[in-house]
Amino acid sequence: MILYTGGYGQGKLAYALERHKGSVFDGGSDSIEDIGNCNIINKYNLLVKRLLAEGIDPLEFTRGVNADVVIGDEVGCGIVPINRDDTIYRESVGRCMCLLAEKSERVVRIICGMGMVIK
Repeated sequence: MILYTGGYGQGKLAYALERHKGSVFDGGSDSIEDIGNCNIINKYNLLVKRLLAEGIDPLEFTRGVNADVVIGDEVGCGIVPINRDDTIYRESVGRCMCLLAEKSERVVRIICGMGMVIK
């Protein structure tokens, strides 16, 4: 697995698609049941939000992820959320991304469309 991460709007999907071929699962809108049909998972952070809303443990779900490529936004920087649900979302994304990074053979941070290998 290769994990691509970085801030919102930094060109992660375009960067990944230049290097990998396959079908893309959109974590923000595609049916969760279809995740196994795609080898690239995009917007993992939004998938975590959806899992939380459906009462599914995102960390347990992440343990079963078996994609070639996972792409997700960094959400832990910036203003600390006041809303409890936003705090839970932010922590859940962070924990899931840590697990994905641990499972990955390579982790790349994308900034301004440029990749920096961090693992």
